[in-house]
Amino acid sequence: MRKIKNKKILVVRKMSALEYYYNGKHKSKIINESHEEHNQSVKKIEKILKRAGKKFDVITRKELSENFVNNYGMVISAGGDGTVIATAAYNFGTPQLNLKTDPRSAGALCYEDISKSLNSFLNGQYKIEEWQRQEIYLDGKFVGRASNETCIGEKLRFDKLARYKLTFLDVEDELIKQEIQSGSGIIIVTGTGSSAWPAVFKPHSRSKPYFEFRTLLPHSGIIERGKTGDLKIDYKGHEGKFSIDTKEHDLLRDSQLEIKLSKNPLKVIIPN
Repeated sequence: MRKIKNKKILVVRKMSALEYYYNGKHKSKIINESHEEHNQSVKKIEKILKRAGKKFDVITRKELSENFVNNYGMVISAGGDGTVIATAAYNFGTPQLNLKTDPRSAGALCYEDISKSLNSFLNGQYKIEEWQRQEIYLDGKFVGRASNETCIGEKLRFDKLARYKLTFLDVEDELIKQEIQSGSGIIIVTGTGSSAWPAVFKPHSRSKPYFEFRTLLPHSGIIERGKTGDLKIDYKGHEGKFSIDTKEHDLLRDSQLEIKLSKNPLKVIIPN
C-alpha cells in the first residue's frame, strides 16, 4: 500500500448523452434513465467524500488541463472508459481511481461498486499500478499521450493507400529494423489498449515496458507486427491523419511521427 498525500481530490464526471448531445432534453426513456443513474452515482461519490471530510472539486472532461489536474492529490474518473482515457490524457502523475457511474457505459477499465472501491481507497486499502502509455511526437514536438492506442493512415480511411518508412528497435531480438511500406495504416497499442482489439492483438499486461504495432491491410513490406518502445514513422504519402486515443491530428507529407514508451506511466489506484 502506498499512501497518497492528503490533498484535495478532483472528480472528473462524464457528460451524459442527454447533456452532451441533446442539451438536457430528449424523449428517449433509456437516455433519460442513463442520465439520472449517472447523476445519482456522482452524488454518491460526493456524499462519501463529504462524509470522510475530504475536500474536492467536480468538473467535466471539457474543463480538463494538465496543469489543473496536477494541482490535486488524486483524481477520480467518474463515467466509463471514455472518461478514464480523457482524464488520463491530462494526467501527468496524479494517482487515478476509475469508477463506473452508468451501467450502460463501457467500463472495462473501471470499478462498478462505487461505495466499496472508494471506501477501500479512503481506508488506505489499495495499491497503485503503473499502466504504460505512449508519448507521441510530431517532427520532434510533443503532441500528446495515448493510454490505449495510436492509429495512423491516409486520412484514417482504409480505402486509401498510406506510404511510410518504419524504424524501430525490436524488443524480442534487440535489433533495429527498418522498412518502407504501404497499406491502409498502422495501429500501435499499449497493454491497456491490447484488450480492446482481441481479434488483432493478444492482450498483454498493462505494465509491460513496450507497446505492440500491426499494419492494416498491407500492400507492400514484410514487417506486419512488432514489439518496441520507440517507433519512428516517416510519412511519405499524401496528407494523412493520426489519432491519439480518440483525438485526431493532421499528418503532413514528409513529416515524422515518433511513438515512445512514456517515462510517466499512468498511476492507477487499485482498491483491495
